[in-house]
Amino acid sequence: MTREEIYNDIKATLGSVPGFIGALDDAQIGPMWEKTKNTFLSEMSLGLKENALASVAVSYALECEY
Repeated sequence: MTREEIYNDIKATLGSVPGFIGALDDAQIGPMWEKTKNTFLSEMSLGLKENALASVAVSYALECEY
């Protein structure tokens, strides 16, 4: 996928493209987006909303910025 296609996919999925994405080079952006989709945005036993809430809770518990 080209950078533009990846941006379009991110925008379609998230509603906008996060600013840090622009800092990634072309070799990083494709694999990063695929891993993000497969890890955090795929349907699992939890729905997408519950998965996102669990991610926020873990980030808070580990005192990292989400």
